[in-house]
Amino acid sequence: PPVVIAGLAVGWDAAGAELRHAAEAANAARGLTDRDWYDVRSLDVDLLLWRLREHGDLAAFVDRVIGPLLTHDRTARPPLVPTLETYLRHAGRKAETARALHLNRQTLYDRLARISRLLGSDLEDPQTVLALGVALQARRHVR
Repeated sequence: PPVVIAGLAVGWDAAGAELRHAAEAANAARGLTDRDWYDVRSLDVDLLLWRLREHGDLAAFVDRVIGPLLTHDRTARPPLVPTLETYLRHAGRKAETARALHLNRQTLYDRLARISRLLGSDLEDPQTVLALGVALQARRHVR
């Protein structure tokens, strides 16, 4: 069975709070890749987004930030969301992204240019990268 690390508790009162936090984080983590162990602290952003899932602003944010990309992927090939996710996971390092996607670099550059055009965004801008990462993560929690 998996091991869950709930956090550091200094007493029984704190242990209860940490366990409640872990239970709530488990709900937020539904759909993530199974692992042998889980550290609840690594789910803080997912937990925040899960708590906001019923708020319409979260869905509007996802639609505003990555909506055109999601629309593209419903009708066109290749899908571009996996390219963007991999690019962000590799902190914008194109050579590593191309290797991870098994693409030559020119193909990756072409896909990134299409993503940038579709979103009207600069993929080199730190604020844009932050918004894209949050929106990609938030889409798991919105319907």
